[in-house]
Amino acid sequence: MIDWFEVAFSALWIFGLSMILAAFSYHYWLAGETSRRLRDLVARPSWTLPFSAGMVLTCVGFGYGLADRWWERTIWTALALSYAWRLFVAVRQWSR
Repeated sequence: MIDWFEVAFSALWIFGLSMILAAFSYHYWLAGETSRRLRDLVARPSWTLPFSAGMVLTCVGFGYGLADRWWERTIWTALALSYAWRLFVAVRQWSR
């Protein structure tokens, strides 16, 4: 029988990693096109928003889809909450 919860959580971390890869790929391309350093571009909201959202999804997917022990889930949940806070702060700064 298919465990649909595991499929859903696996989809979360895969989608989260794809968001991170897309953000990195775009900013790497943008750095080459604008002759800027990648380090300068990752401070912008166009990097922070998708990266933080991707990390939240990845941490939730890993923590509840792959972690078996309570302490693993605790660590992944703490990481997800820290990136969720970072995402919240970035959205507030971007909307101003």
